[in-house]
This record gives sequence, C-alpha cells and structure tokens, in this order.
Amino acid sequence: MKTINNPKAVLFRRATAWSIDAFLILILISVVVITTAERYDTPSGLSEEEICSQLSDASDNCLQVLDEVLVFDLGVKSPIFWIPFFSLVVNFVVLTGFTGFSIGKLLTGIRVVNRENRKLPGLTAAVGRTLPWIVVTAIPQIGLGLLLVEIALVVSSPENRRLGDRIAGTVVISRSINQED
Repeated sequence: MKTINNPKAVLFRRATAWSIDAFLILILISVVVITTAERYDTPSGLSEEEICSQLSDASDNCLQVLDEVLVFDLGVKSPIFWIPFFSLVVNFVVLTGFTGFSIGKLLTGIRVVNRENRKLPGLTAAVGRTLPWIVVTAIPQIGLGLLLVEIALVVSSPENRRLGDRIAGTVVISRSINQED
C-alpha cells in the first residue's frame, strides 16, 4: 500500500469541494421549487403569514416573493424531494463509486479511494460514504449535529476521514497522487 502524502494538504480542497456540491444542489432545489410552485397574486393588506395560512395548511411550504406567493409541495411524492435526491445519488454514489470524485472533488483536484488498495471505491463503498447524509435526508432534525460531527472528525483525524469514510473504508487524496486502477 502506498502511503498518503500529507492528507492535511487536501483539507481546504475537501471543504471547497463540499461547498461546490452543496451549492449545486441548492441551485437545483431552488430551480425545482420555483418551476413547480403554484403561483398566486399577493393580496394587498395581508402579511405573508396571513396569506400563507389562507393558501396552505403548512407555513413551511409558502413563500411571498415580490408580488407573488409561491406554494410548493414538500412531500415525498414531490419533484422537490425526488429531483435533488436523485442528483445526490448520481453525484455522491454513482460518480464517486465509478470515478472517485463528485463534481466538487473533480473541480478541486481530489478523489476518493479505497484506504487499503488505493483503487476506486466502487458503489458499495460510495453508498457507505453517503450513508450519514442519507440518514440526514430521512431525519433532517439531526443535520446540523451530524455536520458538526463530520467536521470534527475530518479536522481531528490523521487522514481527515469523516464518518462516511470510516464506514466505507475510504480516504480522500489529491488526484495528482498516482493511483492503480
């Protein structure tokens, strides 16, 4: 097994890659919300809260934007759920499993490899790496706590391995390191 050259060198690039991936998903969610929302003209003299209570049973799926009120479906049958979910699967499971990188990792010059043999992780390991975020999707209330745990693990471990890396037996390295495919 080849030794990993200074794993701290990829720390900033790893954070940048995560930010790029998160930003892309945020843009996708925004586009889906805007394009699938039901639109209503804003009645005058009412607050956003009053308008939303008249148009929707839940306040978290209604938003006033300028002279329009957008009401969107947040259920598991909604495109707001499925389109981002499938994009996450493609980016973090399929791409990572077959190529070793997500879009963010590709742009920042890092990749995921099996910790022991330095080969591409494969789909099973990619699912393992993604498992903590799948749990967050199912139980969003733990999202911030898990994010803080992941950050603490990455910053404090010698190889900057987060929980998903530990589950999957992977490590993130610079793409410039020779890899046996």
